[in-house]
Amino acid sequence: MMHPPSGVPSLDELANALVRLNAGCTASELHGVIAGLLAGGARLNRSTLQKILETHSEADQAFGDEITASLWQLQLKTLEDLADSELIFAPLLPDDDDDLAARVSAISDWCQGFLVGFGTAARPNDTRIHDESVRETLQDIMHVANVDASAQDNDESDESAYAELYEFVRVAVIHLFEEMAPPEERHAHDEDAEPTLH
Repeated sequence: MMHPPSGVPSLDELANALVRLNAGCTASELHGVIAGLLAGGARLNRSTLQKILETHSEADQAFGDEITASLWQLQLKTLEDLADSELIFAPLLPDDDDDLAARVSAISDWCQGFLVGFGTAARPNDTRIHDESVRETLQDIMHVANVDASAQDNDESDESAYAELYEFVRVAVIHLFEEMAPPEERHAHDEDAEPTLH
């Protein structure tokens, strides 16, 4: 497997690193936390990100430089993908040739992590959280977080249901990211648009 040149870890690399640390969460879940932090409007420095992810992972030991650096690269890549106008963002999940139950379990983990990250980042007094579309999107992600992986039969209808779930999560997270972006980022995006009077 070729490494992306930027040092962004693959799912397997991150999973192996977490096993070595005896962490209490999966690689998909940890990526969910990162995406949730970003979608909730947090823009963290490396040490704050490390602290949040260490706390969440409940690992036996502190993250070393190597995993911290790779998680930082993963966070930068996730931020870049979420902000991309081509909607290229993708949750870090097992490949399509993996067992369906494993993929469903991973997307559930990912969404659980996402909700933790989003809840950590979003300020309770931020009125945007009470926006109907934001509330409904978060509720839908909550449903995915509670999906039962053992109920999958690996037949085609389950496969297409998973594909829909995956696409839903992807788009929902991009939507939340756009809704909750810090004001300075919104202006950066709006410069391409026609000026409007407020």
